[in-house]
Amino acid sequence: MSDTFQAMFRRRPNDGWFRLGKYDMTTTDVICGLSIATMFLWGLSPAAFNKLVFFAPEVRSGEVWRIVTWPIAEPPNFFALLGVVFFWMFGQQIEALFGRNRFLFWVLATTIIPAVSLTLLGAVNNEFDFASANLGLSTLFLGGIWVYAATYPGVKWFEVVPLWAIAGVFTMLRLLQFTGVRAGGAVLFLLVSVAAALVAGRSLGLATGWPIPHIDLSSVGNSSGGSSKRRKTPKRKRSRRSGGASVVDGPWQNAPAPTAPPVGPSASDQAELDGLLDKIGANGMDALSGAEKKRLNELSKRLRNS
Repeated sequence: MSDTFQAMFRRRPNDGWFRLGKYDMTTTDVICGLSIATMFLWGLSPAAFNKLVFFAPEVRSGEVWRIVTWPIAEPPNFFALLGVVFFWMFGQQIEALFGRNRFLFWVLATTIIPAVSLTLLGAVNNEFDFASANLGLSTLFLGGIWVYAATYPGVKWFEVVPLWAIAGVFTMLRLLQFTGVRAGGAVLFLLVSVAAALVAGRSLGLATGWPIPHIDLSSVGNSSGGSSKRRKTPKRKRSRRSGGASVVDGPWQNAPAPTAPPVGPSASDQAELDGLLDKIGANGMDALSGAEKKRLNELSKRLRNS
């Protein structure tokens, strides 16, 4: 059980967009960081916070940024913070499966499609218009669970409850919340979000365990990003030779020779690491033998240090 919890909270060696200190900042990191920032924004200026929340009439009035900012609009409460933590834990696993570029594409599709759909429907019938700060990362998290369950239909939560059942329970609870306040637009928004997450996930190469209609976009983002990306090793600069010139005396004469730059992991190491990660994703950390866990740590360290 302890290995399972360690695996849940362990940072995955995903490729980031930029470095912050010693960490590669991934899409999951950036989204969670922005969500925490909006909690402080709510305390400083609720009016500015409300500008991030999805509200179709304001989108139709020109505030189109709400179409992409609604997932990070998190009010400062315990459940919102818990949603950020769960998204960070689970988002890393989904990002590792998709790869950096395709995961960003999936996040944008899951974010934009339901927002645009409800904006257009509200123009036809304003009963679909609603304003809620309770969508946030929990909606993306729910879409990620459905994609993971459709990718590994046999995986079980703590080896007991099927993951698709967990996703179904979470979805039902959210639907009950919205129906209780008679927010028909929010109900439709949630259903469209889940459908968009599954179709986008299947189109990008995951969610293959279920017959989901899709457009083949599996080649999107293959050129870079992803845990299977081959890292470039730094090139050594060739020393320029000058005919017959002697080395100038100086304090560098007795300095130790520079060490060669570390060599990145080979393609076989990457393939072995991906296989171990897939095995964990399908059956949990307990599915690995002691030797495989040791090998996983070795490959992860080599990947981070390369």
